Formats: sequence, C-alpha cells, structure tokens
Amino acid sequence: MADQATRLRQLAAEKRDDPDALATSVPPSMRTGAVSYRPQRGVAAPGRPVRLARAIAVTSGKGGVGKSNLAINLAVAMSRLGRKVCVLDADLGMANADVLCNLTPKLNLQHVVAGKCRLADVMLLAPGGFRLIPGASGVAGMADLSPRLRLVVLHRLARLERLADVIIIDCAAGISEQVRAFATAANTILVTTTPEPTAVTDAYGMIKSVIRQSPEARVKLIVNMVTAPAEGRQIYERMNQVAQAFLDRPIEYGGCIPIDPAVSEAVRFRLPFSLYAPDGPATRAVQSIADQLSGGGAAGDPSPGFFRRLAAFLGGGSRQDPGAKEISPDSATFA
Repeated sequence: MADQATRLRQLAAEKRDDPDALATSVPPSMRTGAVSYRPQRGVAAPGRPVRLARAIAVTSGKGGVGKSNLAINLAVAMSRLGRKVCVLDADLGMANADVLCNLTPKLNLQHVVAGKCRLADVMLLAPGGFRLIPGASGVAGMADLSPRLRLVVLHRLARLERLADVIIIDCAAGISEQVRAFATAANTILVTTTPEPTAVTDAYGMIKSVIRQSPEARVKLIVNMVTAPAEGRQIYERMNQVAQAFLDRPIEYGGCIPIDPAVSEAVRFRLPFSLYAPDGPATRAVQSIADQLSGGGAAGDPSPGFFRRLAAFLGGGSRQDPGAKEISPDSATFA
C-alpha cells in the first residue's frame, strides 16, 4: 500500500494540470478511494447537492437577427458581474462565434468527444474574459456512441458544469431536432427576434416547437434592433397573447436591444460590441438583460445538469455510471 500511495502521488504531481490524464493513468487497483477529494466551487461536500452551471440557450426562428452577437455580448456582460462564463457554439452548420471574437480555433468539441484532447485544450479565452468552445458538432455525435462511451464522454463534459457558473449555448437558427435538443436542455431559453414580421413569425414557430417538446421550458423573448423600448414591449405583448391563447401558457419578456451603429462596426473589427462601445445603447441593453438573468444571486443549477439533459434528448438517457469516479476539476481553467 505504501508503494501504491507513493506512485499515486508521483502521478498526481505529473498530471495535476490534466484531470483526464490522471483519471486514465491511475491503475484500476489504485482508483477506488485513492483520488483526493477537496470540495471546490461546484463540487459538493458530502451530503450536499452539487450545484452545476446554469445553462442559457440563445436561439432564433431565422438567421440574421443577431443571435450570436447576443450570446457573445451576454457572456461579456455576465463576466463583468463576476460570473465564470463559457459560450458553447452549437451552430453545427454555420458556427461563427469565434469570428466575432477574432479567434482562430485549432480544436473543437469533436476532438474531445473523440478522445483526442482534453476539454481544457478546446476552450479559448475570448475578449471580455469568458471562455469559448468552438464548433460543438461533437455533442450531436454522442447519439451515435455506445451507451458506455456516451457515459465516458458525458463525464468529461460534465466537468465544465463544475468549473463555470454560466454556460451560454449559441444555438443554430431554425427548429431542427438538434436545435430543440440544445434549447430544451437549458435552464432558460432566449428566443431572439427583430421587429421584422417574418422574424416575429419564425420566432413564434420556435417558441411553439420548444414548448410542445418541453412544456416546462422557461422561454424569454428578446427583441433586437428596436427603434424604441415601446416597440419591443409591444411585440412581446402580442406574442405572449398568442402563446397564452394557442399554447396555453405565457412566455416571459427578456428585454430589447436598440438599433446601434456600433454593432455593425464592431463586427467588422471582429470584436464584441460591448467592448468596442462600452457605453453604447446596445451595450447598456445587453448589460440590463444580463442583470435580469443573474438576478443578483449566485448562479447554480441543482438539477442533473445541461449535458445529461442533452444526452437524454439525443437518446443518451440520464443514468449515471455507477463505476464512474468523480475527479476534482482544475479550477485554474477559469482563473
């Protein structure tokens, strides 16, 4: 036992910045009861529930309404509030969150799912202090994995929920099955629209699709590119009336963002507009939305977590691997 304990300490020293490597390098005979357990943020002390990152899905019925811009700048705004934020780019066809942040990723979540790298290797530090996981096409691939491999992948991804306070999922536009899976697995769904009639119609289609799949989903409407706050409120009230009449439930008003020339200028400079114009009207509006979502309290989700709910929607179920060993995450990832 003394020799085994000495070997484990050596391995921990060699792999302390690589939790995945530590988990796979320790011999099976040394794993049970051998991994040190230190309660950290997101890791529950004995007898207390684990509080995972809160997941916020940003989606829309059609493209071109500013959905990705909202996701990125919301991450900046929530980071300013002291939250540890990660953006998951789940637009499987037209992922562009990295472009808005002037980042050039070499790895994405597909490499994590394939076991070619750690989750920490994929996350990029973005302007504004949040982390970005580019191109989340690998998550959809979990549906094709065997149950055992799916549990291994989920165990890797679940570490993100213990490192971050908030995960913002930048979904694709439209109502595809994968978009609905990402959206309904989140704690809060921000459906983005503009005052344009076709955008409003498609936004309602998204809301209807999400509520029919998950009646308990918390849906908030964000109206982008308004000429005045009253315009955003009016669009919400009309859509809320329709939702109550035909879906038998209300939706919430998430807020509105005014037309601001700084937004398009920031896109050309490949910089979040909340950094390009920190005092601009669009920045102030997004900060107000972030304040509302944060609610002044600590973020946290006591439920099974976003990735486990996502796996259930993708056909992965939610059963926990009884042989899985919880590894304390590397908190320096979000230092």
